[in-house]
Amino acid sequence: MGNQHQGAACVCMRVINRFPHALRAGALVVLALVGAAVYNTLNREGIRWGPSPDGRIGIPRIFESRLPEISAAEGLKLLHSGKAIFVDARDEKDYRKDHLPGAVNLPMRNWNQAWPQVGPRLPREARLVLYCYGGACGLSTRMGKRLLELGYEHPIVLRRGWGDWTKAGYPTARRPKGKAD
Repeated sequence: MGNQHQGAACVCMRVINRFPHALRAGALVVLALVGAAVYNTLNREGIRWGPSPDGRIGIPRIFESRLPEISAAEGLKLLHSGKAIFVDARDEKDYRKDHLPGAVNLPMRNWNQAWPQVGPRLPREARLVLYCYGGACGLSTRMGKRLLELGYEHPIVLRRGWGDWTKAGYPTARRPKGKAD
């Protein structure tokens, strides 16, 4: 067993002697990765290493504190109260198939094309309830960040979006009555 370790050390020393710059380059790469990891960890806008508290992966930590979320049941109450504008972040083809009653479509994947037509219809002080496909979808969260950057005061994300809404049997444009809550 000792000879194997000596053999491996000997091979490493030969590689280092033959390619001395490779060792320096490797050390720089390791330093860069460690620096990036430390920066991400300390940055409040950094991306979590594991899932967020609600189970989403790859969502920057800033959204956990700046974008409130509501459940489908809370969304239904807001829909009935008329005190919010619902914004569908899904693709236009899916919005055309079905959507929440009265929702405005602002497809996040086509933001640059859709914003000039839809943006003026969304008052900055309005409570905007944003939704997308479901639990693993980050379109509504990305939209919320963009709206905050534009000065919108009250974007709210409908937790688990369209998936939970339809699973609960709540009203949609195609199913106006829905299940009573």
